[in-house]
Amino acid sequence: MLTTVFFDLDATLVDFGPAAWRATVRAVCRRLAAGTPGLDPGRLADRYVARYVARARAAGPGAQHPPGSIPAARTVWLGLWRQALTECGHPGLAGAAVEAYIDQRRTDYALYDDVLDTLAALRGNGRTLGVITNGPGDAQRAKIAATGLTRYLDLVVISGEVETAKPGREIFDLALARAGRSAADACHVGDSLATDVAGGGRAADLGAAVWLNRAGLAPASGTDTGSHRITTLRALPGLLHGLDDR
Repeated sequence: MLTTVFFDLDATLVDFGPAAWRATVRAVCRRLAAGTPGLDPGRLADRYVARYVARARAAGPGAQHPPGSIPAARTVWLGLWRQALTECGHPGLAGAAVEAYIDQRRTDYALYDDVLDTLAALRGNGRTLGVITNGPGDAQRAKIAATGLTRYLDLVVISGEVETAKPGREIFDLALARAGRSAADACHVGDSLATDVAGGGRAADLGAAVWLNRAGLAPASGTDTGSHRITTLRALPGLLHGLDDR
C-alpha cells in the first residue's frame, strides 16, 4: 500500500501562476502610487516585472536550483523592488514596497478547486501527506499557511531549508526519513516532468510518480514520463486505490 503521498506545491496545489503574479505586482504598485505623487504605477510594475523575469532567466529553466543555501525570498524581493523604484526615482520606498508585496501575495494565494477535497479523502484513507517543494523557505511556508494547507499536512520539506532540491534523490530521502517510510511505500505527485517525475519516479525510486497534467499537454517527443498521469487531483484517490490492489 502507498501509505505516504508527497505533493509538489506550486502549480500542483497552489494556483499562483504568471497572470496572478502580475496582478499582484500591479496591485502593489497602485497602493504605493496612491500615497506617492509622481510615481507612475504602470511604469513601476513594468520595471519590477522586467527585473524579476531577468533574474529568473539568469537562474536557468525549471524550478530547481543548485545545492546549497539560497537567499530568503524577502531578501530577493527587497533588492528587486529597490532596483525598480530607483529606476522610477523613489528608492526610499523599497522597504514599504516589499512589505506591501508580501501582504498582497498572502491575499492572492489560492488553491486549485480540486485540492482540499482530495487531501481530505486521502487523510480519511489513513495516508500520510507531505509537501516536497523547491524554493525559499519563507515564501513556500507563507503559501502553505495562507491557503490553509497546514492542517492537512504531516510534513513539509523545502529545498531552501534543507539545501538540496528536486529532482535530486536527497530531498526525497529526507522526506521519507521524516515520514518514517520506505521509498516503496510512497508516491510523489507534481506538475513537472523535469523535477517531480524525474525526481520521485527515477532518482528516488518511489513506489509511484504521478504527473498532474492539468492542461492535458503531450510530453515532448521521446520523453519517458515514467509516471501515472492524471488531469485533476480528483482522480488521485481512485488511482491510488488501484495501485494498492496490485
